[in-house]
Amino acid sequence: MVRFYNIEFRSFIPKLFCRRNFSNLYNSVVFKYAIKIYNDPLNQRNLIRNDNKNKIGIYSWVNNINGKFYIGSGDPLYLRISDYFQNWYFLYHPNLYIVRALSKYGMKNFSLVILEYSDSENLILCEQKWIDLLKPEYNISLVARNIKGCKRTKCIVEIDKIGKKQIKSNSYKGENKSFCDKKHSEKSLTRIKTIKIKKK
Repeated sequence: MVRFYNIEFRSFIPKLFCRRNFSNLYNSVVFKYAIKIYNDPLNQRNLIRNDNKNKIGIYSWVNNINGKFYIGSGDPLYLRISDYFQNWYFLYHPNLYIVRALSKYGMKNFSLVILEYSDSENLILCEQKWIDLLKPEYNISLVARNIKGCKRTKCIVEIDKIGKKQIKSNSYKGENKSFCDKKHSEKSLTRIKTIKIKKK
């Protein structure tokens, strides 16, 4: 369970800044079906963005140490993949197998695989096809679903919003905040005030 206060932030964050060790590559069955493979996703993020921006499709995270993998889908694809590069995502989903694995082994020991490009109408069917064929160990459920179509009660929606807001807020406090120990220049403050006035 995630506590929204006094979060031990580092315990959930994937080891993003370690160098990739190519000697540990595991010959996973997923690579056999890949149309694109990124063996160093941390340093290939720009390439991943350029290749998959404005596309819809099926992706897989492959653990190069033990060969286990996760299969997911994205509509749009890069927006979904980019979640895994965000610290708040690991804080908000600590019970997902893939999140635990990325936190434990570090992203440096994973490869990102693109299995197929699709369209919105057939995306879930395509994802289910790959899940049935490859049977990923890191998927909690072996049934593909589209969360966009799920209807949630107002209560759950509000709890979800509060939880996300709190986690993101804690993610950007203190040392975790890129603006920590910095101050706006007078010029920047003037621009911010001007923008606020225009919005009124």
